[in-house]
Amino acid sequence: MPTPVTLIATINSLPGHAEAVAAGLQALVVASNAEAGCQRYELHTNPSNPQQFVMLEQWRDDAALELHRNAPHFQHFTQTFAARLASIELLPLQRLA
Repeated sequence: MPTPVTLIATINSLPGHAEAVAAGLQALVVASNAEAGCQRYELHTNPSNPQQFVMLEQWRDDAALELHRNAPHFQHFTQTFAARLASIELLPLQRLA
């Protein structure tokens, strides 16, 4: 049985770019949730910091995550919005028991 991969991605937009980044992330959510290996891909925002977005992700396994990273919609987001992002932090999680 494959081991699910769970991540929390914290995405910080540059000042003045939050609205555009949010729209790009929302499009990414729709396309990513359609991927066969996607089990969860949810976008949240930090109410006290409108430039910060948090993506909760769960993938069937490492191979599904790798397919996602190479998917055209993910590559498009990365290339289109890289100059509008201050940072991206990935936190991999491991389920206990």
